[in-house]
Amino acid sequence: MLLFAARGSYLPVLPLLIASSTGSYAAVGLAGAASTLAQLVSQYALGVLSDAVGRGAVAALGFALLAASLHGLQLACSAAQFVGLRALEGVASAAVYTSAAAAVGDAASALGVSVGLATGAARMLGSASFATASLLSRGTSVGSVLRLALLLCLAAAPLSLAVKGRGARSPHPPTGPVERARLLAASAAWSAAFMAVTSIWPNYMVSVGYSSDDVYLLWAVAAYGEVPFMVLGGHLADRGRAVEAFTASSAALAATFAVYAAAPRWDFLLAAQLLRSLAFALFESSTLAQANLLADSAARGRFVGLRNTAVAAGWALGFTLGGFAADAVGLRTLIAASSASLAVLAAASLKLR
Repeated sequence: MLLFAARGSYLPVLPLLIASSTGSYAAVGLAGAASTLAQLVSQYALGVLSDAVGRGAVAALGFALLAASLHGLQLACSAAQFVGLRALEGVASAAVYTSAAAAVGDAASALGVSVGLATGAARMLGSASFATASLLSRGTSVGSVLRLALLLCLAAAPLSLAVKGRGARSPHPPTGPVERARLLAASAAWSAAFMAVTSIWPNYMVSVGYSSDDVYLLWAVAAYGEVPFMVLGGHLADRGRAVEAFTASSAALAATFAVYAAAPRWDFLLAAQLLRSLAFALFESSTLAQANLLADSAARGRFVGLRNTAVAAGWALGFTLGGFAADAVGLRTLIAASSASLAVLAAASLKLR
């Protein structure tokens, strides 16, 4: 909750800070790419580390690094500084997210609680924290927001040390490599299609006549809408219905993007945002729960890290392809093409049921 609250407060204002300090939109893009790339290359290693030294130690390290990054962002003035600090921020957030997700799986297994339900509930609290922090931070100065996020990280670091779990040998053999490979491939493909549109969605909304305030409101609707569906995705994974959750997620996101492209009226957009909430929540909680369920407990951290790596790889691909495709064919065509690709992904996943 504290990680998502911190990120919900500072992420919306970082592009504004970087652009105003450097006078360059390119610096904003490079810094964002550095954060995503850092997450991509560090997730697995951090998962391995959490298996070896404990979830709490890695989470505490992540919060300490995130606090250092946030302090540096208040002082930075050049593009190179912002790129380096956002890379550090990417590693820090990956450390907390990977180790915390694995810790939920450890605790659920030890307590005899459904792993998927626990994972979905934890992720639900994260979404609620992110959305609430984003709304409360509106109208606050950038410096105040960064200081608040830094204080949250400093408070979270010692609390994280109370989490004692680490990798422990399970008496049950781990699931075979085919199921794991399918999960990783599906996570990367879905994430690429999602981010190709999400990265340029505010630009598209402005291009069809909406204001930045409208964009903020619609984004908040989607973030809060995720909350009840997060538990549903985890519950479906517990019941062996992760494939069905993924299929529904892909179909719902395809429908969301179709509405964006074909009928961007306000009433339709509100309905589309709720569909987007369902899509993202089912994907996020079911694949995260499935990563916990498919891994041997001795290697839970590293497999959760691999799942997060697949998601980060999809995001990086989506960021890159989305921007170039929007320039080449236009925003509306890109969104329609992403909708079609998700419909194909949903149909393909039906064969795995």
